[in-house]
Amino acid sequence: MELIAILLSGITALFSLTGVVVDKNVETAFLSQIDRAEQLQVRVDNAPVHQIINGKINKLRIAGQGVWVTKDLRIDTLEVETDPIAVNLKAIQEDGPNPQASSLQQPVQAGVKFKFNEQDLNNFLKSPDAIARLQKMTTSTFGGVASSLNKDYQVTNPQIKFLGNNRLVIKAELQDPGSGEKLAVNLETGVNVVGGRKFELVAPNAMVGGTQVPPFLLAGLTTGMADMLSVDVLEQRGITARILQFKVNPQELELAAFIRASGSK
Repeated sequence: MELIAILLSGITALFSLTGVVVDKNVETAFLSQIDRAEQLQVRVDNAPVHQIINGKINKLRIAGQGVWVTKDLRIDTLEVETDPIAVNLKAIQEDGPNPQASSLQQPVQAGVKFKFNEQDLNNFLKSPDAIARLQKMTTSTFGGVASSLNKDYQVTNPQIKFLGNNRLVIKAELQDPGSGEKLAVNLETGVNVVGGRKFELVAPNAMVGGTQVPPFLLAGLTTGMADMLSVDVLEQRGITARILQFKVNPQELELAAFIRASGSK
């Protein structure tokens, strides 16, 4: 869900450089919110042109290939298209290089689409942030299957594989840092979107060290993932998001969403 917040920051930053919106300014502002992009195309639509000096644009389109949101997370394909945008230029100048959603004169509404490939997500899963999240989820869910929970198993070598039909496999190892003993974890599951707000696991099947994970523990995993991946966490930032499409096929994972950020009254 951090991806959506970063996109909003890029949109509200687009007036911060000179107070005048041109394609290059938008590109520079957006790049300031991410790590880097291999390819980035920006188009700003304005009619009449004099709207620009009043902090208004009709539509903003961003298309990127190889967009590195952080040094660890790469989006294979990114598409953004907004409704009309109006910002308070004075507020933008006062906020400096980090404009806030409060600078908006009207809500920003945009459609966004992400595409991830398997390799990029596997690279991300090896990052410290991803490992920490997996550690928390795995310990609370699968720890009871291992009789030696007090050994404080550590998650290592996480991997994901796309199966298609919105199903995927997540594999990892639980390693005892003392003895080096490892337990293989294998989770195969479908993924569904509920009400445009949360993800749920569909017909999950999990094994830990050759032992089938009981249904009541898998129920805990489903609840934990739904809470962690819910777009509701963005509401405290004044952002409403709804997931419009989620597809997994053997080549890629695709996510489309609608976002709305409220401005100051």
